[in-house]
Amino acid sequence: MQRYPGYRTSWPALLLGLVALHSHPAGAGEIPGMPPALLPLIERDAELTFSNDFLGRGGSVDDFRTQQFDITAMLGDKWLVVADYSILTLENSPDPGRLDQLSASLGYQLFNRVAAQQIDQLTIGGGVRSVGNYAGEQVQNGFHRLLGNRIKSLPYVETHRNDLTGWVEAQRYRELRDYGTWSTGYWLRAASLVTSDGQLDSAASAMAVASRGALLDIWLGLRQDWRNGYDADNVQTETAHAEDDTSIVVGLRYGALVIETVQQLNNDASYGQISLVSSGFRQSNLTFAEPEASVELGFLLPDVQIQLVGKRRSSFFPAAGSAWREAVLLDLRYGEPQDGNNESSFINTRQLGAGMEWERNLPDEANWLSVYGALGGGWRTEQVDYSQASGQSRSDTVGRAVVTGAAGLRVNTTSLSRSWNYRLQLGLSAWAPLSDAHVELNGEEFTIQQPALAVVLGMTFDYAD
Repeated sequence: MQRYPGYRTSWPALLLGLVALHSHPAGAGEIPGMPPALLPLIERDAELTFSNDFLGRGGSVDDFRTQQFDITAMLGDKWLVVADYSILTLENSPDPGRLDQLSASLGYQLFNRVAAQQIDQLTIGGGVRSVGNYAGEQVQNGFHRLLGNRIKSLPYVETHRNDLTGWVEAQRYRELRDYGTWSTGYWLRAASLVTSDGQLDSAASAMAVASRGALLDIWLGLRQDWRNGYDADNVQTETAHAEDDTSIVVGLRYGALVIETVQQLNNDASYGQISLVSSGFRQSNLTFAEPEASVELGFLLPDVQIQLVGKRRSSFFPAAGSAWREAVLLDLRYGEPQDGNNESSFINTRQLGAGMEWERNLPDEANWLSVYGALGGGWRTEQVDYSQASGQSRSDTVGRAVVTGAAGLRVNTTSLSRSWNYRLQLGLSAWAPLSDAHVELNGEEFTIQQPALAVVLGMTFDYAD
């Protein structure tokens, strides 16, 4: 019954996804350290999930699990890896604070029974979960600064822990009846995660599903979440209380894009999430023409910046018959990242650069996964923007020549048209100005133009004749 991704999705759907990323903070999210809930009809090679309140109740609450990023990828036929980054905040409280969570785990699919009209899955896994200060303030305020939202100044609580985790997920899908081009069914899911600190997270859901071929799925139902054992600090306690509730769930999958809203019935922590899924490419023989040109849109973390890259295929260095593809690139970046732990100062940043990129498929005959590396240089300007009770002031703008480098992975997701393909990107980006700079502002000295390393989460749109 598994469906294959010979589909095309549309520009409006992808644009909707881009709009969703520019949203206010959320109130709740998926269980950290487990694969996010995904309809079993969708074969998950790789998935990138952002949880936020863009489909909640319009930002009614700016607390609890305020932002969440999940990466899930299959390793072979049975193994999968999950990484989660969550930012927890508690502002509307006599004891405010913030805390970050990092989770990583390895899962194994005990069975995946697929018949003509049914799917049964059971997956187990284990890993680690860590809580502490992991630059969540910089990430949150960096996005707020880009969008013109209010800056949040909250102290980190003193909790610092590393715990082992174990989890299990069971899913069942049954197709019921066809109505013309539509088919209907139901989807049941139960999941639990336990930590060595005695924390227990569980979720159970029941959904009615309507599908139209391999392109479109819609689901509606109820979800119940339970949270226990979160008593180490007020931030975790209140977040767990906010996430422990019954919710109405509405979801839509169109091509590579999955959008879901979770509306709680008793608490104020309703949220939405968007996922970008690479589906069915690992075991297929689909072929795509090598791109002549590409456009990339990415976000750099934790020093939040937007990156826009244009590329054109070239052939300066690779030898004839080489597995490596080469392109010249133009790289534009903009952001106002927070200056370290100082929530009163931000670094207005602009960078224009050029360089070369080399990419090859992994393995050579596959077309769903590739590795890339890039080198370049350019010009970077930075300016300190300092906010205080008496007002806001800015330093002089300082420019420096900069050397850049990048490396990472790209995963194929879908075809947009006969000429355009769309891929997910996960990588690292480094920059090193040729010298640092010192500026004075309101009697304080700030050091800017410093080398840094960032995680890149992005999308690549490839054009081929």
